[in-house]
Amino acid sequence: MTIRNSQHVIASIAKAQATLKLFKEKLTLKKLNKLEIEITDCFRYLLHKTDLVHRVAIHTQTFSLSIYDPEGKPVPKHRLSAGEKQLLAIAFLWGLARVSGRQLPVAIDTPLGRLDSSHRNNLVERYFPSASHQVILLSTDTEIRKVEYEKLQELEAIAHSYLLKYDSAKHQTTVEKGYFWE
Repeated sequence: MTIRNSQHVIASIAKAQATLKLFKEKLTLKKLNKLEIEITDCFRYLLHKTDLVHRVAIHTQTFSLSIYDPEGKPVPKHRLSAGEKQLLAIAFLWGLARVSGRQLPVAIDTPLGRLDSSHRNNLVERYFPSASHQVILLSTDTEIRKVEYEKLQELEAIAHSYLLKYDSAKHQTTVEKGYFWE
């Protein structure tokens, strides 16, 4: 190979690398735009204040989330209640799952912990039954009460229920079929 051919190959490789870098950036932006749309749709679907959020944006460098109201003004995150912040986190995970296109199991510990009754109902009726093909909820008896449990059964969202019982004398946990009051 001549020096001229070698220089041409090196220049071609540099151009290809630059093109691939640009392609990667555009693909990343396209995926981020799709993720923004999914997170926005999921968040608005879970919220009971539908006029609070118009759009969720993802910063391309830091991947931080920004929320915008219907007038396009930023909504400071401190303005969100603890429950709304929890719903945003759930919407983010749900959006990621939807964009991935994969059926992944979802496990949630204390799923209704900080939520008021309206947000609880939205999660029970809208999210848990459709979050994934397999959803594992780890709850307390006061968190998923009989009314939520019966609603999930009515929606055919419960395949199995198990009660984890800790025996302090034996320092072990046993697993039993059923839920707290069954």
